[in-house]
Amino acid sequence: DQAPHEPALAEQLLRHKMPQWLVESCVSDKFKACRAECGDSSVPAAELADAAIALISIFDLIKGMGIAKSDMMGNADVLKRQAEAHPGASVQELIKKELEQADLKKLLSGHKFKDAPLDDKGKNVQNVCVSMLWLQRALIFICVLLETLQTEPKLKTAVDAGYAASLKQHHGFVVKGVFATASNAAPSKEKFVGLLADEEEAAMSAITEMLPVVKEILNILGPFMKEIGAETGNYPPGYLCAAIAAAAKSAASVPSHASRGNYVRLLAWGG
Repeated sequence: DQAPHEPALAEQLLRHKMPQWLVESCVSDKFKACRAECGDSSVPAAELADAAIALISIFDLIKGMGIAKSDMMGNADVLKRQAEAHPGASVQELIKKELEQADLKKLLSGHKFKDAPLDDKGKNVQNVCVSMLWLQRALIFICVLLETLQTEPKLKTAVDAGYAASLKQHHGFVVKGVFATASNAAPSKEKFVGLLADEEEAAMSAITEMLPVVKEILNILGPFMKEIGAETGNYPPGYLCAAIAAAAKSAASVPSHASRGNYVRLLAWGG
């Protein structure tokens, strides 16, 4: 937790001219490191958790997004702790192991295993399957936000676009209302971009370079989550589709399980 009187990250960046977020977070390098360790159908859990935590920290720069950030970080932390307990494991291996011990409905309802790693409060962390489901949606949120930011003059428009493309379809009326209030507090695009990099051109160039790498990772995770029946949402073209490398080799369509029920209990922002 942030210490009592400790300035928020955005305030620190402005006051002390700290390296802007794209440099400070090392987010691009972390996703490149994750992508380098991916197989055709596997994503390294430890590297993904590290990269996701860096990407989610972007919400430190957007006033009003504290609740969303907290829940997203919670899901990333679950993956991190589970990865630490199973060194070298991929996301797919961790979830397959869980499916050997419990059915999908039970996992998506929030089942916790007694031998799962402990959180800071000494309680077993959430299962990887449901945490990864919501974390995947969070990453899509941020990617679409950043994509939209490149052409839209208002940050709020980009935030709303990211939410609409990812989490909104899984939320009820109350949570959608909470988000609408939060997005209205978003700062100006100029201020936000100034926290990302020294110049807007540098910020947009870095985003343009990073996003395809993140999308490639999502394009490996997506088919797996759909294949096991966990993911039933509809997302923008290019997300949750066949891996780019695999798609180039085969024209086979990704198996769809849209008919399967979504058993996720949609509490708060997800998780």
